[in-house]
Amino acid sequence: MAYFIKKYSKDGMLPNITRATEEGCFLNTTPSLPVDTPTNWTTLMTGADSFTHGVVSFTTHLPGELPQEGQYVRRTQHSGFSRAEFFWSTLERNGLKPAVLNYPVGWPPQVRDGFVIGGLTPGGDLWRISKPMIYSVGKPDSIANRLKGTGPNHVPIEVVRNGGGGSFTLVHDALGLKLACSFEEKGDPTLDMKWEGRELALAEGGWSPWLYAGEGERKASYRIKLHSFRPPDDVVVYVTQAFRASGWAHPAGLEEKVCSQAGPYVEGLETPYVSNDPRRPYGPSNLAPNLVLEHAQMQADWFVGANSTLIGEGGYDALIMHYHLIDAINHTYLSLLSRRNPAYDEKTAEEVESIFSKSYSIVDGMIGGLLERMDKETTVVITSDHSALPCWMYVSIESALAKAGLMKYERLPNGLLRFDSGRSVVFPYHDPLHLWVNLKGREKGGVVEPRDYDSTVEAAIDVLRSIGDPDKGNSVIKLAVRKSSWSRGASEDRFGDVLFFFEPGYNNWNGSIGSLRFDEVEASRLEEPVVESQEVGGHHTTYLPTETQDCFENHSFTIFSGRGVATGPAAGLRPQLRDVSPTIAGMLGIPAPRDSDGQLIYQILA
Repeated sequence: MAYFIKKYSKDGMLPNITRATEEGCFLNTTPSLPVDTPTNWTTLMTGADSFTHGVVSFTTHLPGELPQEGQYVRRTQHSGFSRAEFFWSTLERNGLKPAVLNYPVGWPPQVRDGFVIGGLTPGGDLWRISKPMIYSVGKPDSIANRLKGTGPNHVPIEVVRNGGGGSFTLVHDALGLKLACSFEEKGDPTLDMKWEGRELALAEGGWSPWLYAGEGERKASYRIKLHSFRPPDDVVVYVTQAFRASGWAHPAGLEEKVCSQAGPYVEGLETPYVSNDPRRPYGPSNLAPNLVLEHAQMQADWFVGANSTLIGEGGYDALIMHYHLIDAINHTYLSLLSRRNPAYDEKTAEEVESIFSKSYSIVDGMIGGLLERMDKETTVVITSDHSALPCWMYVSIESALAKAGLMKYERLPNGLLRFDSGRSVVFPYHDPLHLWVNLKGREKGGVVEPRDYDSTVEAAIDVLRSIGDPDKGNSVIKLAVRKSSWSRGASEDRFGDVLFFFEPGYNNWNGSIGSLRFDEVEASRLEEPVVESQEVGGHHTTYLPTETQDCFENHSFTIFSGRGVATGPAAGLRPQLRDVSPTIAGMLGIPAPRDSDGQLIYQILA
């Protein structure tokens, strides 16, 4: 968020980002719709708007499918889903060698001679073998996110006393591991872990080195932390998510060198999450903030090390990299900084401010580590894809549409309600936030006659605009418009018929995966359309690209620095995010990406 960058730079906490700004320029930039991760990292790398490239959020509906089908297909994170050329392909076409590191929508690789490591989307599970695990005696309060009042999943363990010490066993089914652990109670206790003929000693608070289990494609990497160790009543052992030790790098075989020099690629360390509810496979972190920041620092250090490995393997002409920490922090904590939030507390806000400042410092240190390996002729671009606004009110779009008769549900034997596509004239998507008409000839099993399309759209817009906050009496919808009133492009078929956006503070996500789907809902979902919910602390997809509230902003920012960049403020400039790669291409003296509809920001050129 531009606000935090400026605040922490002024406080002297971001020396590397501050230096880049002083030696170049800082721009507020406007993201594409919807304002989210797959969409805008694609916009950055294609130089094209989402109406052109067609990567529309996480769960895009496509004409000709059943209404609910697209909710369960994560195709937008696949590099081949974009209809526009990516900048790394442009670079290679013009004789330059790209390195693509952990970039959303960057996998599978689309370059021949460059490097690609990972890249699907935060939480993408192509290489993940298991989610994080927590083993504990009793309830692991010490590892729970007290600020959000949530507790993680854990596996109970039993300590067996043995003279002056004891032992317990950790069973990790996904990895096929059984870890025998023993300790002696003398001085500071140390945990001895034994498995597969090896031994490891950990003190309280200590992390293991990277460990490996399994063989072949099932060979996995993971780390263990002895989070709390006061046996026999307080023992908490944390095991990170386990990722495949191979298959995530191009060219093949690069993994072994990266693992030996920097450690394994484990996407998601910057967004750790251990669900305490099977309906919540991802979302705002429920781990203690200090543990989250430990993960984040490990991941930041890994990026620096992986970059050094790539340089040692022959180097590159352009490094294109993504790091996701700040988005996870926004989703978890942002609302606790807003005095408008009914749950605002001064002491909690101070704690959260510390989490934010440490997170930004980790990012700044990572940037410094990367720049140490760059020469003075390097052009540096530091950018975000979007930011976020605080939220604490959950809105059920389905409730409003069902009460108006535009959506129909049938009750199942288990008490859930199932969407009835044969009687519903509209259906919503939440990632992205679009509304579709169930149109005959376009949708599989569509029921709305083409002659009734316009009246159905208008009825849906009227319902959206009528959703009000029962306590404040205001509308929760900032804007609801026809798709045709917004933009046009080669991929407009991937957008719904109605685009709508919430007022700040309101949100369509309560932290559960179910709240982002419409086809099977709990009965309570169709009751009150607007209720308070503190599960999600910040969001971005639901708001306009330029929306602000107090000091908080939803737009992105971009810093250009180094070779080819004029030094000084870029007063009055507010370019689009799609202008970034055409501008870099201009600095390199090569054409913009083939399908780019962005513009060269000529005002910043030296």
